[in-house]
Amino acid sequence: MIRDLFVFLGTEVYATRRKAALILIGFAVLPTLFMIGTVGFDKTLPEDVPVGIAPQDETTTEDDLTVTEGGVALVGTPVHYASEKSATDALKREEVYMVVLVPPDITDEATSAEFKLLSHGSAVPLAEATSLLVYFIDLELDSLLDGDVEVTHEQIGTEFTLSEYLVPNFITLFTMAIGLIYFPYDIRDNRQVLDRVRHQSWLESFVGAKIIFYTLMIVFLVGVLAVVNTQLEYQINILSSETVLAVALLFMSTAAIGSGVLFLTNLSRKALFINFGLLSGVFVFGSILYPVGFFSSLRMDIARSIPLHYLAVVIRGHVLRGDPLALYTEWYRFIGQFTVGTVVFCIASIRLYEWRA
Repeated sequence: MIRDLFVFLGTEVYATRRKAALILIGFAVLPTLFMIGTVGFDKTLPEDVPVGIAPQDETTTEDDLTVTEGGVALVGTPVHYASEKSATDALKREEVYMVVLVPPDITDEATSAEFKLLSHGSAVPLAEATSLLVYFIDLELDSLLDGDVEVTHEQIGTEFTLSEYLVPNFITLFTMAIGLIYFPYDIRDNRQVLDRVRHQSWLESFVGAKIIFYTLMIVFLVGVLAVVNTQLEYQINILSSETVLAVALLFMSTAAIGSGVLFLTNLSRKALFINFGLLSGVFVFGSILYPVGFFSSLRMDIARSIPLHYLAVVIRGHVLRGDPLALYTEWYRFIGQFTVGTVVFCIASIRLYEWRA
């Protein structure tokens, strides 16, 4: 089976001669045009965002946090954290998009409550809204508390442009489109030889070779974007081992899903429409481009139930913020389980296809 895998992989590389122009356009020209096109995007404003609430020090009480939650609830969705570190880690993972650090004794009339509000420079779609949110939170807390209230805003991390912010999102969307749409289409385009492969070898090896080949092509895509990035002088790091790992896992999982659906439908054309529906659903409800809670708390809950959402955030974190793997340890464990599950689904679909044939 391993030998067949390498045989099919060599065949795949050799077959690229017939579609070299298409591959060049898809994996080099279009990404380059997108990178240049990001310069023309403008900013937009959100409707709702999750806001972390954490104590400034150990003397801050639960009552202090509860009162602050009431002031934040009118402008965002408050989320409690036990410490500043856990809250800022959540900020980097895009679990929240601002953090309010609560001082102690805020209900004391004689005490001046000095709140600190943290935001991250990578939360580009919220850039214009941040100053307004600081203002409204200040007003709400001032109306709730009897003493003097001051809210100071501090931005952590590098501040990115929307053009820079769009690059990792393009990588995510392009990879998902290849995995869910083009990859199954390529398999279906070779359906004339599948019967011969089924009798003389393993369909799993045939599909596995294609997954390896296109994974390498996706890595090539990342390299192309990195080269263009140096010319545009964006403040992002596209070509890193963490980014390559996350993008590879994204492609493997979406390709396994896409090809699984294809074999499940007996190589029917309707599989491509089903996969397009899956891609559209993930894009609309998975908060791939905009932060979770950008439109509504319901959309936030839906996005966080979609595994591909976490891969999109991880890719953004590696490209924009240079986040280490350790920051996403639990997420990578979940992503790994999800990827294995998609491979099992693909293999089961192939076995069912062979049984029905």
